Amino acid sequence: MRKIHALSMTILLAACAVPEQKPDREPGRLPAWPTASEPARIRWQSHVRQPEDLGIKARGFGRIWGALAGEKQQGMVRPYAIDVQGSVFAVSDPGARMVHVFDQNKRRYLQIAPRDEHALRSPVGVAFSGDRLFVSDSDAGVVRVFDLAGDPLFSVDSFERPTGLTYHEASQRVYVVDTLANQVVALSHEGEELLRFGERGSAPGQMNYPTHIAHHGDTLVVNDTMNFRIQKFDLDGKFIGGFGKHGDSSGHFSQPKGVAVDSNGNIYVAGATIDRVQIFSPSGGFLLAFGGNGPGYGQFLMPAGLAIEDNLIYVADSYNQRVQVFEILDVK
Repeated sequence: MRKIHALSMTILLAACAVPEQKPDREPGRLPAWPTASEPARIRWQSHVRQPEDLGIKARGFGRIWGALAGEKQQGMVRPYAIDVQGSVFAVSDPGARMVHVFDQNKRRYLQIAPRDEHALRSPVGVAFSGDRLFVSDSDAGVVRVFDLAGDPLFSVDSFERPTGLTYHEASQRVYVVDTLANQVVALSHEGEELLRFGERGSAPGQMNYPTHIAHHGDTLVVNDTMNFRIQKFDLDGKFIGGFGKHGDSSGHFSQPKGVAVDSNGNIYVAGATIDRVQIFSPSGGFLLAFGGNGPGYGQFLMPAGLAIEDNLIYVADSYNQRVQVFEILDVK
């Protein structure tokens, strides 16, 4: 799912729009990794910048799914975090101070951008929890909760700087990374605080401005950003293990951001300064990296949030102002 000095550099980048650039590859030549003679294990599939990329027409927008098309911008400014629930994915956009929600099957599009006391100042985390969407607003220090029509339900304000989110369906807990507190907080589906764990430090189980979080089974995976490592915990915050160290080469971390876990337990980490997503085995062994710097298909300009659903990897490609989708072919 950040801290003041290092944090401003590590997580919340200045809200600035990047002019749209044309990809340097034709979609008929799908990028894949590895790029050498080995069989492809990751393959680029598509990207989304605006509703029309999914066949969603502006004239089809209604009050619930999109409001009046002429009143709101339709493209992304600085997509940062992403979560997927079935055919629907939500993208936090702190540059536009809103959350974009795309329903791929129903061809519907929703913008969550309240203008009242529920207004979003810097939405940097999103997580579906069944019939609700949790959104962390790091600048306001709150987690806001909406129904799937985009209407506000309630807010939780017991955080210093909430960032990454993940929903654990079996326990019906939403885990929130509180970056400035160097903690992870568990909330119930109704927003009640259940527990919190972590403190600042570099020892196992301690954290130094954590930012993102994911889970696999009953294991939480936390990006311990300024310790340049990934840590694992059980659902009650007991330390299980971790891996990683600082560096720019493969298998190391420089400015790690989003994390996600596939069905085999492999851990995916977005690298903002290297413009790649690295893949690690459940024990932390480096397996593969994909991406590269640029505006083309399969390239990134500051990849941030990650989500995996049905062997598809969704990447919030922040400064390319889009979400890119990749297919997992074979990662073991």
